[in-house]
Amino acid sequence: MSTVTHIDTARARRSRKVLFIGNPTGYNEVSQWAMVKQSLVADGFEPVRTIDGPILCAIVTDDVLDAAGSPHDARTIEHAREQGVQCISVTDTTRIWQATARVRARIAQNAPAARVSPHHQGA
Repeated sequence: MSTVTHIDTARARRSRKVLFIGNPTGYNEVSQWAMVKQSLVADGFEPVRTIDGPILCAIVTDDVLDAAGSPHDARTIEHAREQGVQCISVTDTTRIWQATARVRARIAQNAPAARVSPHHQGA
């Protein structure tokens, strides 16, 4: 097991990478998975399927959380937990929102402001 340092934790808290683990199966879980992924991309996050550098959090299917997923998914979630990555059920949108709030605020703060023109740009 690797040791997680304060520097690693700080890097992860600034990361825009969100790890997705598992393959949703039921209709509701598939819909939720797509909605969460689309929302995160729209907010400026990068969905990833492998751990390659700092990860903000992991969105996980319920079967993987219940240890009923594939061996690959089991290794991935174990590795994520060893690194101190918060693993959240795809159906727990409140925790996903909370886990990504700080980075979303930073992204919004650094986004270029909309250009405002004093002149009407009519058609």
